[in-house]
Amino acid sequence: MKKIFALIAIVTSTVAGLPQEAKALVDLRLNYGLLGSNTDLGPLCPTCGGSVPSIVPTYGLGADVVVSLPIPLVPNFGLRYEDMGLTASGSGVDIKEKYTRTSLLLSYHIIDTLIYLGPIVTYGLSHSVSLKATENGTVKSDFGGGTQTSYSIGLEGGTHLAGVIVGGEIGYMDFRWKNAVDSTGNVSTQDINMSGTYLKIAVGYSF
Repeated sequence: MKKIFALIAIVTSTVAGLPQEAKALVDLRLNYGLLGSNTDLGPLCPTCGGSVPSIVPTYGLGADVVVSLPIPLVPNFGLRYEDMGLTASGSGVDIKEKYTRTSLLLSYHIIDTLIYLGPIVTYGLSHSVSLKATENGTVKSDFGGGTQTSYSIGLEGGTHLAGVIVGGEIGYMDFRWKNAVDSTGNVSTQDINMSGTYLKIAVGYSF
């Protein structure tokens, strides 16, 4: 075990001593993603006469700005913006949900050659969420306000060749919406769990 730690120390010090580029790399990426959730929509519209549709994944576009410092063992960091939503219908009841999320992003590439692979985590800094249920043209509930918290942990991988990035990401997002307020007054304040598995595909460029 001591020999292993000694070898790790030697490799780390050797890598640290290698010449590094003076400037950081900046990745700009566009992504398209899905977030699956087990949210029960029934309690969000108890006054609906028809059957409330089952939730479907939210989907939408996003963008990342990621900075990679030329320092060994230091994670990449940046910001992520997501604009997601869904529309679900059934028996005259329509559900529309929309949210935006800006988050701090940290990643580390265990493999970083022509391909890259490693863990990625995000922590929500700001959110906006709305959810509306309509039955035959009449709004039965319209949720907003409250407080939102979120974080995600996942695995990203892909290729970067001549600056062009093509990749993907899979993981789990914990997304909680507490004390959501129904502006129609038909439904009491709700705590909505929007957590679930997420997927993303991304394209971008390194500068």
